[in-house]
Amino acid sequence: MAGNRSAAALPVETVGPEGIWHCGIGCITNVNHTGYRQKIEWLQRRFLEGLRYLLVRDERGKPLGFLEYVPGEHAWRPVDAGGWLFVHCLWVYPAGQKVGGLGTRLIQAVIDHARRAGSTGVAAVVSDGPWMAGKAVFLKNGFREIAEAGRFQLVVHRLREGVEVRFRDISRSMARYRRGLHLVYAPQCPMFPTSVNDVSRMAAEHGIALNVRILRSAREAQRAPSYYGVYNLIWNGELLSDHYVSKGRFNNLLRKLA
Repeated sequence: MAGNRSAAALPVETVGPEGIWHCGIGCITNVNHTGYRQKIEWLQRRFLEGLRYLLVRDERGKPLGFLEYVPGEHAWRPVDAGGWLFVHCLWVYPAGQKVGGLGTRLIQAVIDHARRAGSTGVAAVVSDGPWMAGKAVFLKNGFREIAEAGRFQLVVHRLREGVEVRFRDISRSMARYRRGLHLVYAPQCPMFPTSVNDVSRMAAEHGIALNVRILRSAREAQRAPSYYGVYNLIWNGELLSDHYVSKGRFNNLLRKLA
């Protein structure tokens, strides 16, 4: 059983486009789920841009945790990170949480990839709120916090001299969303399509027109109206949520707006 092994004893695979369909994607494991399919399609396009998907499995082939990273210029967050590797997501499954140090194992693997690639280092946007992983696991592995924007922090592990990573100025990004209800997202997270459907139905029930925009490129995500980048729920120019919402949470938000 995985719980009886240390993370150091488990190999870290680099999964490519041919094997990604059967790896499990974060909190969605049903291959027939709409979010699962959309995430796979998104990943297939990102592999062409240099995305890498690091995976740890148990002896039976069951996923325990993964880390998704890209070359910094293709980061789907409002950052300038050219020359760096940028971590999109670090996820440890419940079964993987029984294996001590699995998050560290994956982070050390991407640092090693950056070293071999000659990258300036590894960067990530983290948060102590709802997110992929807490800031602590990165700080434990030699990262340092260099900037903060709202509930998000930018952390880096520098390997050599080079241009520093920075948050982009997104102060003007909200201008196009000043009127009405908008949901701006990218299928980088498999949970988003369910949230889009829930918000769309709830908005319709309340007689509110929902404008949905899908972000099609990293450049678009880097100009998003929130520092999460890939999920933005907006009402009359105000950011309601930068984390996907359920029907219940959206209903609570509507009460506050009434």
